[in-house]
Amino acid sequence: MNKEISELRQDPVSGDWVIISTGRAKRPESFKSRHVAASETPINLCPFENPQEHGNTIIKTYGAGDHGWAVQAVKNKFPIVSGENCGFEKRIGPYAKNDAAGHHEVVIFKDHRKSLAQLKTADVGLITGVFKERYLELEKLPCVNYILIMLNHGREAGASISHPHAQIMALPFTPSDIRRSLEGSKKYQAERGRCVHCDILAWELKEKKRIVFENDYFAALVPYAPKFSYEVRIFPKKHSSYFEEVGGNELNNFAEALRVSLAKIYNGLNNPSYNFFIHTPPVERDHEYDYYHWHLEINPRLGVWGGFELGTGGDVIDVDPDEAAEFLRSIKI
Repeated sequence: MNKEISELRQDPVSGDWVIISTGRAKRPESFKSRHVAASETPINLCPFENPQEHGNTIIKTYGAGDHGWAVQAVKNKFPIVSGENCGFEKRIGPYAKNDAAGHHEVVIFKDHRKSLAQLKTADVGLITGVFKERYLELEKLPCVNYILIMLNHGREAGASISHPHAQIMALPFTPSDIRRSLEGSKKYQAERGRCVHCDILAWELKEKKRIVFENDYFAALVPYAPKFSYEVRIFPKKHSSYFEEVGGNELNNFAEALRVSLAKIYNGLNNPSYNFFIHTPPVERDHEYDYYHWHLEINPRLGVWGGFELGTGGDVIDVDPDEAAEFLRSIKI
């Protein structure tokens, strides 16, 4: 690829075009100097160090260990969605509104100073198991159409509390990004008779250029057309539509792929802010999503959107995805 000429790349799922502008490429060291995680909240002021003492409603405690718990699921004290009044929609002229019904939980990890990137695979395995259990419980509740599992790490990623934690939101609607991903996957299968993500995985595992890590069940890769520099996506190698159906040794392999990917980003880019979230189909048991392939996306927050991104909804990537993957592969953890 000519470093002086920008390249357009299209995401085969969403159809979005991304500009790979390597003419203004930055070395990983330039990201290191500018992007670091949020400053630590003092332990004595941290509301997640002893959740009960700070008025958090405990849903369930997991693990034991020296401190009596390893992970806690609590109700969010300041929920984005709450309640079960989801059956009434009010029209006001051309507009529609409804109560922001749903359920919002926080999954708190015990160690105040260690993010997932610094934990052992077994510890991450416990956490991903909690994600699955909470999903299965939340999907039974009223007003739940989609369940979002996400983690914000660092100030630039929106984390207001530095103590490591994830969030789970059971929403009364399917978010637009998920709808577009579902529609793109369905269209690809209708046109070609195959899962788009299975085709992507087959190509990437053959080429090896953008693979960051793989084990028996999962592959972590930098997308061909990423939306963020050093973005990593983790896919089950075998076609699987629903995150909540992963289990046994597969869940352990997922935890390993997640830990390794985060550790490489942590060590290689000096603990940058990032978001990760799981993309899985909506909670609709009367609808089949066999054409979809669940996955987890890790988005390092290394840049700021400018006028082009805001005006077009498109993305400009400073780092060639092949080089980003090569760099992350090289990072020792």
